Amino acid sequence: MAVNAISSILARLLNVGGLLWMFQYLLTRISTQEFAVYPVITAVMVFAPLFFSFFTTGVSRYIVDSYARNDPNSVPIIVSSILPPLGLVSAMFLIAGGIFAWQIEHILTIPPEMLEPARWMMALLVCSFSFQMLLLPFGVGFHVRQRYVELNLLGVARDILRVGLLFLLLTEVSAAVIWVVVATVVADMAHLIAVTLRSRVLTPTLRFRSGLYDRSMSRRLMSFGLWTTIGQLSNILFTNAATLVLNGYGTALDVTNYHVGATCFRQLQSLIILARLPLQPALVAMHAQDQNERLARTAFRGGRYGLWVAMAIATPLAIYSSEFIHLYLGDKFEDAGDVLILFMLTFPFTQPTVLLPMVAIAKARVRALNLAALISTFFGVLIMLAFTLIWELGSIGVTLSLVIVAIGSQVAYFWNLQNDLVDSTFSVLWKETLRPGLTPALVGGGAWGLLQYNFAIDSWLSLFLHSLAGGCVYLVTLFGFCMNASDKEILSAVGAKIRSRLSKR
Repeated sequence: MAVNAISSILARLLNVGGLLWMFQYLLTRISTQEFAVYPVITAVMVFAPLFFSFFTTGVSRYIVDSYARNDPNSVPIIVSSILPPLGLVSAMFLIAGGIFAWQIEHILTIPPEMLEPARWMMALLVCSFSFQMLLLPFGVGFHVRQRYVELNLLGVARDILRVGLLFLLLTEVSAAVIWVVVATVVADMAHLIAVTLRSRVLTPTLRFRSGLYDRSMSRRLMSFGLWTTIGQLSNILFTNAATLVLNGYGTALDVTNYHVGATCFRQLQSLIILARLPLQPALVAMHAQDQNERLARTAFRGGRYGLWVAMAIATPLAIYSSEFIHLYLGDKFEDAGDVLILFMLTFPFTQPTVLLPMVAIAKARVRALNLAALISTFFGVLIMLAFTLIWELGSIGVTLSLVIVAIGSQVAYFWNLQNDLVDSTFSVLWKETLRPGLTPALVGGGAWGLLQYNFAIDSWLSLFLHSLAGGCVYLVTLFGFCMNASDKEILSAVGAKIRSRLSKR
């Protein structure tokens, strides 16, 4: 399971590298007005999963649950019960997306010279997403068999194809933002075909039979999907509503500054989500087998590990944000550094409950989680509008509103909700997660701060050396004072497994 998580992290790091190169290459060659079209369109497209999560989010959970209960015969019934309504929604989405793309200038603020590329970008993304969602039930085999390393290798191949194709298009054809979407769509479709075919080999029971359609099963899946859809809406609004607000009431520079800072946040957040992904089938199985104490230990250990990974990156990013943005993009985008700092401040509060969504799914108690998430995000959007329309704070204002809501909702509600789901208390959360999880960041942050105060950073080399020196302090604190015996055993087992696989190869 830990090896799976490590492979997920490596796949995400490759993706981040491609994004960083793309941002720097385009922002030094095209106007901010042209570049800003890309984050605006992608901010709209992130709402697309809401059309399908109502139908699809329960599929993985109930198929994994079926195998945990030794009932694989129910899998074709699950697939056959969800595919007909999913196909209908996919067709409706294609039609609605096509109309949106054709009339995009009446909905979004698009520069006249970018109108035609914007239409093509939206149309390509709509078509790609429709096919991805239609075939989603057939890709669950990797989760059932817990073949995450193989899934991540396919993801790495997709990212290599996307980055390589993007490099060719930008350097050999033209420096235009539309090529980002073209490369993404081509790579995603190739990945979709490979994943679907391989998943069917891993789990042959993933098949559709019209005679197996079960209306009651379809209703059960959609009932589960209702609350997970609400949760996805809150996640989408959390970072992407700001782009739309700035598109309407800010400047192209505001959109770009926010997008650069928010992308760093989203990639780090996605890295944590990918690392925890292999745990979902195990958590479902724990609940199915009434292993509640083990479930609680896993939740607290996951929060501890989430803090260690996130804060190892978030702490130096927050401290050196100004220097990083200056070296990366120049002084024109200095507000992106402040956006980055604000986003990094949320991780000490969100990572202690990093496994909360998965625990709620395992226990089929997603309503309490996702309804509260949507309400808190709604208030965040209201604060965002006030900061933008009344005080005109631009990219910094919309980010500040999200930070206020994230920290307030975690401390006031979500920490307690996790304790309730795993039948525990705050004292256990403090002892098992918060204290050991935050100590390396406090000590390492002090070292990074002292280095910044005493030594100037004027090159990528000096930034790297600062990061490395503080990182050594972080790791010494982590391994020397914060890991318990169980953590060290897990680390030793992971190291042994990696060495074994390398020796075989």
